[in-house]
Amino acid sequence: MKKAGYSSETFTTNYFSTINKREDWDRILGEEYKMAPSFMKAFIAFSESLFRYDVFFVSANGFFLGSTNLCFLQAQLLKLAGKKIVLLPYGADSYVYRRIKSCSTVHALLISYPEAAKTQIAIARQVDYWVKYADAVVPAGMGVDGFGRWDVLIPNSLALDIKEWLPSDRSNKANGTDGKVVITHAPNHRGFKGTEFVLAAVKKLQEQGLDVELKLLEKIQNDEVRRILHEETDILVEQLIFSGHGMNAIEGMASGLPTISNLEDENSLLPMRRWSFFSECPLVSATPENLIDVLHKLVTRPQLREDLGRASREYVEKYHDLDSADYLFSNIIEFIYGRKPSLMNLYHPLLGENPNDSDKIKHPLVDNQILD
Repeated sequence: MKKAGYSSETFTTNYFSTINKREDWDRILGEEYKMAPSFMKAFIAFSESLFRYDVFFVSANGFFLGSTNLCFLQAQLLKLAGKKIVLLPYGADSYVYRRIKSCSTVHALLISYPEAAKTQIAIARQVDYWVKYADAVVPAGMGVDGFGRWDVLIPNSLALDIKEWLPSDRSNKANGTDGKVVITHAPNHRGFKGTEFVLAAVKKLQEQGLDVELKLLEKIQNDEVRRILHEETDILVEQLIFSGHGMNAIEGMASGLPTISNLEDENSLLPMRRWSFFSECPLVSATPENLIDVLHKLVTRPQLREDLGRASREYVEKYHDLDSADYLFSNIIEFIYGRKPSLMNLYHPLLGENPNDSDKIKHPLVDNQILD
């Protein structure tokens, strides 16, 4: 938003210090209003925000009053003050298990987030509340199951600074027989990412005589993840259960790596191919059942890895860099203030207005599959 010329701040209650740094955020609630008792800080922050900000990007957890008895009055108060609201869920805030169509996804969520299954009614109420009052809903990055509304269709709204995430200059020609191939996997929640299947697949490849190494990255700072992807990795496996991708896949593609994610659920992905830009995505689809075969093809074909890595970098430069975020969020601002009638065709392959849409990303995959 700052790059687009808007005055903006990130103001949050807390952050994950194991992977993020304090400087990633402008303001942290616990550090503000030092003379105020802790239980009053959320109310003070909400009140100050009414005078300080015009547009609120919120998750389904809501704003600072989300854990108070005023949680279901926040939107009305913001509206009364003439503010605009954009619902931008991140995942766990919006997963209503009984609304998710994929049993595999639900099972993985039950492994990694079992307590959320007991609070589905509350989570569903939060989702429905913010969907009702938001001026725009952007359920990107974690699918649209259970929302019933979206104002822009985009596979993933996350972005990064491509000047910080440079393509790897590793250029490894190894094929598992003549030289080692390094596979990296960086799960934040093993069950949800399918980590046990990654471990088993790499072990099987080693038993088959291939020279492969697995780097398992957990609870380390993002700067170190970036270094390892840039300097020590040939293939990245993001996740194998949920159909879609997250930030780690974008980081892998930005690093010029062939990147694997589960893209098997055509019910959720077909709209992204048809009405958005996902048909250009060079992610390699794999499941727990075929991961060994997919990895074998990537390990033994260094030219395929190089071709996919090149296309992956181009894809992130086109759709997930800061200029892309500028395009998305500037259009959202135009929409919520009534200066743009709709965002539904923003990324339409035929009707879209994306200025970068002329040159399609070329890669050797068909619907994210390695065919031979």
